[in-house]
Amino acid sequence: MTASKIYVNGKFLGAGLNGVHRTAAHFSDALLRQGGGQTEIELLAPRPFSPDPAFPRLVPRVVQGRLGPGQGWEMLTLPRAARDGLLVNFCNLAPLLHPRSVVMIHDVQTYLYPEDYTGRQAVAYRMLLPWIGRRAVRVLTVSDFSRKMLAKYGIAPEAKIDVVHNGTDHILDVAPDPSILARHGLTRGRYVMTLGSAKGYKNIRRVFDAMREPLAEELPLVVAGGPPATAYEARGWTPPAGTVFTGFVSDAELRSLYAGASLFAFPSLTEGFGLPPVEAMHCDTPVVAADAGAMPEVCTDGAILVDPADTRAWRAALQAICDQPDLSADLISKGKARAEQLTWASAGARVWSCLQPLL
Repeated sequence: MTASKIYVNGKFLGAGLNGVHRTAAHFSDALLRQGGGQTEIELLAPRPFSPDPAFPRLVPRVVQGRLGPGQGWEMLTLPRAARDGLLVNFCNLAPLLHPRSVVMIHDVQTYLYPEDYTGRQAVAYRMLLPWIGRRAVRVLTVSDFSRKMLAKYGIAPEAKIDVVHNGTDHILDVAPDPSILARHGLTRGRYVMTLGSAKGYKNIRRVFDAMREPLAEELPLVVAGGPPATAYEARGWTPPAGTVFTGFVSDAELRSLYAGASLFAFPSLTEGFGLPPVEAMHCDTPVVAADAGAMPEVCTDGAILVDPADTRAWRAALQAICDQPDLSADLISKGKARAEQLTWASAGARVWSCLQPLL
């Protein structure tokens, strides 16, 4: 059975564009740009939504149901509204009752590190994902690593899964806001940057330990976004002296922090894709990333890849970039070349190529 129309599950619209929701907005926008002139594509949303200026194409038809805008809408109201077409879901979940559903499942973190999620969330995902994978006509994911993990945990066989790498060039769509540097007393090119998270698999403690003793240039560590220092200390992770915690940062501030850093450190134990290292590459910043999860596939030779459990290796890699201008310049050049391959235009073309055989 084929379909002549595409519906996009717009449950994420109006719910705050962050994390997977932000990525879903980019994928939806890219699909509309790529396939909108060739077939009818309609977004369906559970609530009224004022278009985001960053995504002017994302204007949905609001379909309100008696079960509200949550899981009841997604599982019962949405499949009825989209029953005559192919339903595309970019946010890990999809209604079990729709007969022609495509779902993007980004990763299997709730299987790999369930302790980093609320008990209810981990149980719900582990229960639903195999059902959703069986019911979907195709499954999309964002890396070959995730494809293998989805198969390993019985969510879908590899032959049913298509890989669509994320786009990453969204970081260039916003003008940088350098006031973030002055506000925290930072000097461009004179700090090491990482992203904040107290989740265990994000492994930020590895960077804390690697920078316990100051690097030769005595560069401070800047933790962008994430919780305050007390959240890490509560887990027994002691930040290096002088660490700067920025708290929430806007996209414009984040771009300035990337661009101003002497290097960017990304020590995650696993990632389904790993956007931040490539965002840093777009901003001409050398990257040290963990040799784990999808990072080798995503970063290729654009970053130094280090064992996420080896503190000495992390310190050596950070120090090498500080000590060797030629190494830093080489990483910037290779990183930029890799980042330019991972655009939202190419992501949209890939999604469209996966959907066309189903139409």
